[in-house]
Amino acid sequence: MTGARVYFEGDDPLILRTADEVTAFLDVVQAGSREHELPLFTQWYLDADPGAVEFGVGVNGDRGALTFSGGNWPGLWFSQGTSSTEGLLSYDYMGHERPVPASSEVPFDDVGRAAVEFLTTGARPTCVKWVELG
Repeated sequence: MTGARVYFEGDDPLILRTADEVTAFLDVVQAGSREHELPLFTQWYLDADPGAVEFGVGVNGDRGALTFSGGNWPGLWFSQGTSSTEGLLSYDYMGHERPVPASSEVPFDDVGRAAVEFLTTGARPTCVKWVELG
């Protein structure tokens, strides 16, 4: 298992090393999203090789959106939800807008599974479908 540097608030990353830490962190993000009625976005990097891949995890109440770039997956990939809604949603990443396609939202449980898989494998999660948009 590898570790992940997670940027959410401030300049210093939070280091997550276990599935339980990932779950606890996402619960905090979900509570913040609900409290502020705002989709929140976080950026994840492998602790061992922070420049290799970038994994984005967004939480919007009971849903969320994922992004991935780097490694064997050049370009920008978004999770593929079941909604056919077009347009963009605005997630907040440390006070900056992070737009994601509305169709990229998946259930919160899938967000959690994907985050744990990323932490465990260091690769793009296979538990969700992906679409390249960038």
